[in-house]
Amino acid sequence: MRTRSPFLPVRAIAWIGVVFFLIWPTVALIGACLFQGEAPDGGFSFSTRQLGLLWRSSWLSAGATALCILYSLPVVHVLGRIAAAPTSYGAGIAALLAASLLCPPMVYAFGWEQVWPGALNPFLRCIVVWALWAWPIPALLIGFGWLRVGRSVSEAASLDASTSANFLYAVLPALRGYVGLSALILFVVFNGEYSVPHACGLMVYATELLGRAAGSSRTIDALWPAIPSVAVTLICLLFLFNKKGIGNQHSLSTGPLQSAKIRWSIPLAFFAVSWLLPIAALVSKLTSLSAVGKAWMTYWRDMAWSLGVAALAGVLVVALGVATVVDPRLRRLAFVWAVVLGALPGALIGESMIAAYNHSAFHWLYDHWPIVTLAYVARFAWVGMLVAAVITVRSGGDLAAQARTDGADEVGILRFIYLPPAAPVLLCAFGVVTALAVGDLATSSLVRVPDFNPIAHVIVEKFHRREDDMLVCLSLFLVAASLPGALLAAWASTRSVRRPVA
Repeated sequence: MRTRSPFLPVRAIAWIGVVFFLIWPTVALIGACLFQGEAPDGGFSFSTRQLGLLWRSSWLSAGATALCILYSLPVVHVLGRIAAAPTSYGAGIAALLAASLLCPPMVYAFGWEQVWPGALNPFLRCIVVWALWAWPIPALLIGFGWLRVGRSVSEAASLDASTSANFLYAVLPALRGYVGLSALILFVVFNGEYSVPHACGLMVYATELLGRAAGSSRTIDALWPAIPSVAVTLICLLFLFNKKGIGNQHSLSTGPLQSAKIRWSIPLAFFAVSWLLPIAALVSKLTSLSAVGKAWMTYWRDMAWSLGVAALAGVLVVALGVATVVDPRLRRLAFVWAVVLGALPGALIGESMIAAYNHSAFHWLYDHWPIVTLAYVARFAWVGMLVAAVITVRSGGDLAAQARTDGADEVGILRFIYLPPAAPVLLCAFGVVTALAVGDLATSSLVRVPDFNPIAHVIVEKFHRREDDMLVCLSLFLVAASLPGALLAAWASTRSVRRPVA
């Protein structure tokens, strides 16, 4: 195979994209603090209030992590048998999990408030809402661990134990690494999450950071208070990166389980409790159907802009991930950088956009909607980097090596070997980023522009003004925006990237 693909220009574009979206905002954020040369408000110390909020964020995140993992275990038990089920079953499970996870967590918070008005204190409500939103994360990770590690353990233990005892006493201990991996990811996600504590009326470290960043024009006032939270996040990420090779000592078992019984009722029941119940409770709060038309007539422009800007961010994130495939060194650098940015509080991403692009040379970008798109790309670039990892690990292989031997360059290999089987994953990633960006609140708070008002911010305004009908209608718009991503995830699960045949 010989191609004439423009390798150097594509690699240059990939480097420019990584610098423009990821590296330059980070460098500018740190550089702005150094060049301003001012001490933060309150000096170079951390107040008792800040340390107290950090502790509150930590124990709330730890509690939600534990509850989330426990809640996911019955579904893990089902996912461990999914290899013996028809493909359509796996697609249905993927759709349920993605629909639950892509729905903005603040929508769940509003819905659960209708289910148990005043029944739970704000702290417990925050923990429960977080857990019932993020349970697909441990379900998928630990379920994958079952397929990768636990299948052989389960088959051996099934000779001497019942199914439940087998799962509790044989499979779960073998999956402790995947449980730990899930716990690290969940803790990082919850520790930086802003919307649910805000909806529950709680002050946590993420809300404190956003308030400080919005209340000061000095970069140091946003960056310095973030250091304790960032340190906790980076420690978790170090453990997370050290676990990337987890389970390599076991081969992937693909044979069917003996007498495997797939029960739709379990994932459906958990989906009904975590997604259908709060959404139905939210819908029941509508006083009339005319409110839907009124919401559309009033905010159709902001809805269209919000969806369009988020969709463009999805395209750019996927393109950035694909472009890095041509350069392995850049791909590794971009992966780490994107994961770190994605784990940081959204207020810091917004502040980095201000530091990087609030200059006269970028007025065409900073004063209009493109700055919001850039903020979304920086926050969710990790999705594109995961796509790059998927299409390089699970595609090509020996065929790509043979193509290199025959003289093909990396762009030709990307075009003809990597991308064709990866199309479902690329579309799924686009849908995921679009859904996450439409529902994001903290990232765009500091870079709002006159062009439009993001619907997530409009919803918060309606929440504070107690305009319930508008709140429900606009929340349902976010729910609807998350469903295409769920459907694309289901489609991608039936057409997962496979090794092409030479």
